[in-house]
Amino acid sequence: MTRMFVLSAISVLLLPACSSLRVDHVNFGWPVESVVTVTDDNMIDEGRYIVSCSVARIAYEEFQDSTALKGVKLRLLRNSEGYYFLTGPRFKDVYVFTPEESELALKSKIEVSANGLIDPALNQRPPFVELLDGSSFRKLLTSDDIVEGKKK
Repeated sequence: MTRMFVLSAISVLLLPACSSLRVDHVNFGWPVESVVTVTDDNMIDEGRYIVSCSVARIAYEEFQDSTALKGVKLRLLRNSEGYYFLTGPRFKDVYVFTPEESELALKSKIEVSANGLIDPALNQRPPFVELLDGSSFRKLLTSDDIVEGKKK
């Protein structure tokens, strides 16, 4: 009987230690965008935030040519929710990715320009991401859509 009581007491004390630990109110956002140049191997490498990946599939999706981004400077920003926003010159879209195990999965593809961007920039404007392209082009984005600056 005493053994059973001791085992019960130990399991009551140990069970909370086995539950998953969660830290809430985390802001994943980067203070400024990263400008990353695509290598000859179709790779980008953002050293400050430890992001490295191939962009060949993005090049094919956007331009139907997996080598179209070699040497191009892409814009990459992570918002406060942890989504990665990616775009670049001549892009008609902003790609929004969610981090998965050893990959970035497409969450949404937001069309932002019918003719393609010229010199885009991404900025944090919590809770939004701001997309600029020249002095008269400004759009506020969520991870799913344009919330301000959409053509009517």
